Amino acid sequence: MACLQHPDRDQPVYLMAHHTIGRRQGAVDTRITSAEISGIHAAIQWTGTHWNIRDLSRNGTWVNGQQLVPAKNYPLQQGDHISFGRANNPVWIVENLDAPENLLIDLQTGEALPLEQYHLLPNEREPLASLHFSPVTGQWLYELTGNSNNSDHTTAIKHGERIDCGLHSWQLFLADNQGATKELSLQQLSITDFDLRFSVSHHEEHVQLQLRREDLKLDLPARIHNYLLLYLARARVRDMQQGADPDAQGWVSIQVATRELGITVNHLNTQIFRARKQIAETLPDAIDTSGLVERRSWEIRLGCRRFEIYKGSQLESRAGRPEKLLTD
Repeated sequence: MACLQHPDRDQPVYLMAHHTIGRRQGAVDTRITSAEISGIHAAIQWTGTHWNIRDLSRNGTWVNGQQLVPAKNYPLQQGDHISFGRANNPVWIVENLDAPENLLIDLQTGEALPLEQYHLLPNEREPLASLHFSPVTGQWLYELTGNSNNSDHTTAIKHGERIDCGLHSWQLFLADNQGATKELSLQQLSITDFDLRFSVSHHEEHVQLQLRREDLKLDLPARIHNYLLLYLARARVRDMQQGADPDAQGWVSIQVATRELGITVNHLNTQIFRARKQIAETLPDAIDTSGLVERRSWEIRLGCRRFEIYKGSQLESRAGRPEKLLTD
């Protein structure tokens, strides 16, 4: 995570892909209030392979005691000393020159954690919420466990905003101030665009999941949360076989689901979050996994309508249009 060491603070200054430094409040990423600093004094930019610095000021920018030619790009090296305004002004040290990253910055310790595409908070062991990127809306969304994806409790979080979860607080740092590359944001794929194949052992101790779409076929290792998805898939099949309307198929009371699965509501919500996270991390492109499990008032259902369930080598059931489902 690329950063400069601030001359007067212990916490580093993390660099955005295009990072500006100057005196003008609201116009720069890092502000220096000294009168000899220009409104936008200098820019540090990631080229895709390395970092450049460029002087944009009246009074100069200095690297290792040498004044930069205005508007000319200079490559930075780790350990470089940068001064703004005058050569003997406080020194900023180039501490890290890795590629820019999206981060969660702990407001108590200053520690920065790389932000995953689907991030569980405060930790993976006992998640109370998730922070995940939606390629459809191009936003980072903060969602508490147990809340509907479409509820008012799902909040869009912007660069620099504070996130409170449990006893922890973070600041969201988006290196490109958008949260994902343009390429990813244009994908606009949802998990519901994929076909699912469940492979269940005879004693139902192991459930493997395969995702399929066009020429893509991805195997996910067996996880406990796959059994929850299988349980919801079977509920969809039962309603389909009974002729229920498609919009009514598959809804299961949370009270019934937790009783039949022998888990608590918190455990159920944790499994939903972990299932979304596993899929988000497995697919080569960022997709919207929020629709994997749909919610309405105290009910849930599998959001995917096309799937097959195999018990051993035998087809147990199938949902969706048969001609569209993939074969081996």
